[in-house]
Amino acid sequence: MKIAIDVHSLGTQSGGNETYFRQLVRGLLQDKSANSYNLFYSYPSVLNEFSWDARFNLNKIPTNPLQRICVSLPRLLQKTKPDVFHCQYVKPPFVKARTVVTIHDLAHEHYPEFFHPLEAMRMKRLVRWTAGRADHILTVSEFSAADISRRFGVPREKITVAYQAAAPDFRPRDKTQCQEHIARNYGIDSPFVLYVGRIQARKNLPRLVEAYARLRKQGTDTKLVIVGKKDWQSELLMSKIKELGMESSVIFPGFVPFNDLPLFYNAADVFIFPSFFEGFGLPVLESMASGVATITSLGSSLEEVAGDGALLVDPGNTGLIADALGKLLGDPALRNDLAARGLRRSAEFKSADLAQKTLDVYRSLV
Repeated sequence: MKIAIDVHSLGTQSGGNETYFRQLVRGLLQDKSANSYNLFYSYPSVLNEFSWDARFNLNKIPTNPLQRICVSLPRLLQKTKPDVFHCQYVKPPFVKARTVVTIHDLAHEHYPEFFHPLEAMRMKRLVRWTAGRADHILTVSEFSAADISRRFGVPREKITVAYQAAAPDFRPRDKTQCQEHIARNYGIDSPFVLYVGRIQARKNLPRLVEAYARLRKQGTDTKLVIVGKKDWQSELLMSKIKELGMESSVIFPGFVPFNDLPLFYNAADVFIFPSFFEGFGLPVLESMASGVATITSLGSSLEEVAGDGALLVDPGNTGLIADALGKLLGDPALRNDLAARGLRRSAEFKSADLAQKTLDVYRSLV
């Protein structure tokens, strides 16, 4: 098969979208099928990120979405004439190849207030249009599959769920060594509670800080470390921290390189991911695979991913978030039990599944 894939998100530091295609590309490289691949990338760092083989050809495309979707991709697809084209969320116009689109979730439909107004409007129109015109849809959870089918009227058999998995780097490590590394390289002393992900309104971080501030008033000296890149409405979080006087207790190391991210998980006492809405929530899986006691939200896909491996709380209830944090921080035995359950749950997700299920979809269309 001749396969073309838009991997423009690689190198963007954009969280789950980038991680999805990184995991897919790694899986395709490991698979030895005699396919040829044209990958359309935007950031030069991609060139050195993988050990490429002769089956892969890389073509640079603009970072500007209008130029990328409306001009560059149609031209490249006309030139390369793939059997299957795989994109994310939005299908370019004038594509003659059979098209697979990955739609992680419909957060823009449920919570448009958490997006820039222009982005919300663009997504509302184009994702629905794409879902109706793609030959097949890939998504990352049964929750998202049901949501896409129901909201867009897409037949369920047109949607395939391909779970992601935590990379092998996310595994239990020596906690003391990890804590020493984080202290030495980032100036962050233990103990701390950890969050990893985009710093945006949908992730519910202002409420997390409110819950954390309650614990500080009760005497905890545990820091809160928020790892990730600032995104839309991140200023709301900064205002909340200032309002509560938590500037010295909430630490922002920024975007952390992949090699150090597993060390942050292992150095943490508790990981918390209180998002309002997710299509998958990979940080929850990475935390559980690292052997860290994990708290996440009821609702959306997070219950599906966490299973019995994490403590589930109502993301809209500050008191319950504070209670869950306080309970875990104050009970080492409970932390150990939850960490063990998280390890068992995370082991059910296999890294090869994403690429293999995606290849099955490609084959079904050719």
